[in-house]
Amino acid sequence: MRAANLLLPLIALLAPACHWERAPAKKPINSYLADPRDLANVRRIIVLPFTEEAGIRADLKRMRETFLAELAKLRRFEIVPLPQEAEEDEVLNRTLHLGRLSTQAMVSVCERYHVDGVLFANVTSWRPYKPPILGLRTQLLSVHSGATVWATDVLYDCTDRSTIADLKHYDQHVEAADATMHGWEMLLIAPTMFAAYVAHRVVGTWIED
Repeated sequence: MRAANLLLPLIALLAPACHWERAPAKKPINSYLADPRDLANVRRIIVLPFTEEAGIRADLKRMRETFLAELAKLRRFEIVPLPQEAEEDEVLNRTLHLGRLSTQAMVSVCERYHVDGVLFANVTSWRPYKPPILGLRTQLLSVHSGATVWATDVLYDCTDRSTIADLKHYDQHVEAADATMHGWEMLLIAPTMFAAYVAHRVVGTWIED
């Protein structure tokens, strides 16, 4: 009886730690993918420069390049480069942000670049230092129908247990071949690696039947 009583305080001390630990598991993602018939004609796409919410300062160019690298691994699209002198992207991003996408600008992009879809991305939250946060909202519009065929809205916040569990799952199943002595914790201190992790999760929502 005395031994059992001595164990009770120890169990009480361990309980919070056990509650905090979560087995590596993928975090659910808020995403939408259209009917396969609507996706069939979306093969050539253009990815506009990333935008950011007010008050956020991120390296949008590098973040876009990281996203493009992950998107290329999907081998689903022909990604049309966006020329330096392009102007339509500013009109499209501005009008999308206002909630009324410019049809004229969409038609102009279609005719100029001969694309089937235009992909928008907006950084909704960003903290590059530990614990990092990245919120990203993406939307792929079909030039043919004007409808959204793919959309995601994610927030990966490393103060959240589900994000840490997802990071560990990613490290075990995706980064295992490139394992470092720091393991999954390397993702917490390397902004580019953290952005690549989020991009991988976002692109991974494109699963066709």
